[in-house]
Amino acid sequence: MNDLEKLRNLLLKEEQESLSKLEEELNNLKKDLKNPEVIVEKISPLIFSILEKSYTKDKKLLVDVLSPIVLELIDRNYDESKDKVTKQLAPLISIAIKEQIKSHKDEVVDALYPVIGNMITRYVTKTFEDMINSINLQIRNGLTFKTLKRKIKAKYHGISETELLLKENALTNIRAVFFIHKETGIVLSHKEHEDNKINEPEMIASMLTAIRSFVNDWVDKNEKHQEINTIEYGGSKIVLESSGYSYLAVIIDGAVTNNTINSIRKVLSILVSTYSNEIKNFNGDMQNIPKEEFYEIISQLISKNSEKDSKKIHPLLYLFPILFISYISYIVYNNIIDSKLEKKANDILYKDSALTIYRLDVEVKNKNMKINGVVPFSFYKDLAYNNLKEIKEIVSLENNIQVIDSFNNPKDIYDKITYLTLALNIKEGNGIEYSYDYPNAKIFGKVFSKKEKKYVQEQFSLIKGLQNIEFSVEVIPPSIDDIIYFEQNSSQILPNQEYKLINIINLLHKLDEDLTLEIQGFRDYTGTIERNAILVKERAENIMKYLKLKGNVSQKLINVGINDIPKNIDEQNYPEQGRRVIFTWKK
Repeated sequence: MNDLEKLRNLLLKEEQESLSKLEEELNNLKKDLKNPEVIVEKISPLIFSILEKSYTKDKKLLVDVLSPIVLELIDRNYDESKDKVTKQLAPLISIAIKEQIKSHKDEVVDALYPVIGNMITRYVTKTFEDMINSINLQIRNGLTFKTLKRKIKAKYHGISETELLLKENALTNIRAVFFIHKETGIVLSHKEHEDNKINEPEMIASMLTAIRSFVNDWVDKNEKHQEINTIEYGGSKIVLESSGYSYLAVIIDGAVTNNTINSIRKVLSILVSTYSNEIKNFNGDMQNIPKEEFYEIISQLISKNSEKDSKKIHPLLYLFPILFISYISYIVYNNIIDSKLEKKANDILYKDSALTIYRLDVEVKNKNMKINGVVPFSFYKDLAYNNLKEIKEIVSLENNIQVIDSFNNPKDIYDKITYLTLALNIKEGNGIEYSYDYPNAKIFGKVFSKKEKKYVQEQFSLIKGLQNIEFSVEVIPPSIDDIIYFEQNSSQILPNQEYKLINIINLLHKLDEDLTLEIQGFRDYTGTIERNAILVKERAENIMKYLKLKGNVSQKLINVGINDIPKNIDEQNYPEQGRRVIFTWKK
């Protein structure tokens, strides 16, 4: 540092320090300008001071300046969060209305008078219109079950149907009762129906007090000097019964009957006569009134209403007629189905000629079928069962047919013989006949086997009432009419002839084993006698082998080779008919 600088520092020391300090403050100020919170903190006292002075000097000017800003802020906040604003203002509005009614009752009356006056007139008119429309609608319903019931009920009670309709439309249901002090509008006691709880009874009482006041003022202005008795709100009515210092407000669903009004007046009379001094001297302190006694007295109205409700028919009781009708319908439907099945079954039995004579009866219940009746033989019992078991609609089939032999009169015995003979002759090979001279019968004819003859004798022996039965039935095997043909100069069995042999085998299995079957072979017009003799014998032997080996028949077979031409054949047109084998029983 030179001398000049030293001299400058000595001379300008104070100025330099001031300059440095000023520079430091300037830097701090720059930092504060960048921080809005610091600026607000610094300026706020000044703004409040300015607003205070401006409000004192010129209030109107300040309002004009700030109003647009404040309104814009409110609108913006409301648009952004309507629900939040509503929730914040709702409690304040309720409190404000309540306080306004308490402190400035007349102003509230004047404000609501134009609206409430028209509302009361409209509701009174609408009440009568609704009642008239309800009655007209019920009359127009004509001859319904409900109408007939009402007519009978009116006759029973000795009143007109119109009076009964009015009574039906006058059902009363008390929902809540308020005992309110006139001067203060405070609820001295209240009682609600258990299904209709009220959260703010004081608020309702205040509103009712205000409504009562301005409605009465409206009535006075219309030169009708009487207090309001009823207010309609929606589908309910609020009945106001007043005394000197208090009144009852009763919320009712339905019509307000004379009995209901009398009950309300009776309760109010008890309250006033018993606690007149407490009500008169009430100053707003709830500790000075008998709240429990008030509650007990006004509860009578709700209790009476509950008793009426308890006397009503329980809704479930209406289900019994429906269930009864459904049950009857079900039974009728089942009976129709069962009747159709019975008719169908009886038709099937009647169309069977073997069962027509017997009195068989079919009973059907819930698709369960029973066959009842009496037959002389188990054959008919089984026949009836087999005929009816094919009916698909039935659930079960019970065969109660009794096999008894109690038909001892000549006509019944004759019928039994006749129908048994018809049944036995159904089998191929049987030809049974009878003669009947009560009490004796002769059975004759033929059967196809000894076993069948024994069975026939057993069946006729089951007929009760016959003293003597003569059996002259012969065992005659049925003739075999099938003819086996062969090719010319051949003894081989043709494939188209085998079905005939199968039929013969089936028949032989049903016949007695001690029978003898002769197999006879014939020739045609061609060939030498010697050659035909060989062919005839071979053809009969091949037939015998087929019956024994493939058919396993037990009867005795005899080869009868007849080297001759059959009689009654057409030599020119059907020469092959001579090359045949036929079957006959040996006697």
